[in-house]
Amino acid sequence: IYSTGQVARLLGLRPHQLEYAHASQALAEPTFRFLGKRVYRADDVRRVAEHFGLTPDDGPNVAEAGKEGA
Repeated sequence: IYSTGQVARLLGLRPHQLEYAHASQALAEPTFRFLGKRVYRADDVRRVAEHFGLTPDDGPNVAEAGKEGA
């Protein structure tokens, strides 16, 4: 499970990019929330990477982000 900041770091994005994508409904919300905060599972991280056009070839962090248990 990852926070917005962790997902942003893994994918080389800024947290506000994720927040804007969710607010504008360009990107679906993650499946879960914890204490009112978005939390991302591996499948959510893969979906975010795809939304921003990132692939495992974009770097080791992107490749690791989509693996279960990473």
